[in-house]
Amino acid sequence: MDEATERFEKIYNSTYDYLYKYLLLKSDTRETAEDILQSVYLAFYKKMQEGAKVLDPKHYLLRMCKHKLADHYSSRIVMESIDEAMEIVDEDALRQLERSDSYIYEEVLAQLKAADELTYKIFLLYFGYDLTIKETAKALGVAEMTVKNKLYRTLKKLKKEMKKEGGKYALFRSS
Repeated sequence: MDEATERFEKIYNSTYDYLYKYLLLKSDTRETAEDILQSVYLAFYKKMQEGAKVLDPKHYLLRMCKHKLADHYSSRIVMESIDEAMEIVDEDALRQLERSDSYIYEEVLAQLKAADELTYKIFLLYFGYDLTIKETAKALGVAEMTVKNKLYRTLKKLKKEMKKEGGKYALFRSS
């Protein structure tokens, strides 16, 4: 592996979560966030292969993300259905659920797909990034009560669906 590739991997590993979280909060769908992030890293990698030296990669990548996001919104075509966006699966969350024996990940994922985009973002920030309810509300620009309601109603719905299947899952306590 050459020096540029090794340096890129270090930068990628240290900036990915930060940039993904930023894009997820600013973009309309997680698919958009993932597409923009992928194109930003690809462009950055090409620049590194050409020998460009970047003094502050995190700042540089964030500016690239902001520009790509602005480009996206300025040339955006209105999506006909939110169902198209709900087909995107968060691979990290999916792998984490696959490794867990406490509940069936397909059922949880199906329920989250049925929820709206805001509910998905709340779940990702709260459970995936370990933000508090207050931090999640601030990051999404909504009231804390909205976050609590969406979170607890969806958890209640998931619990009800899981119990319908006849099993007891470690994710939920027996009442």
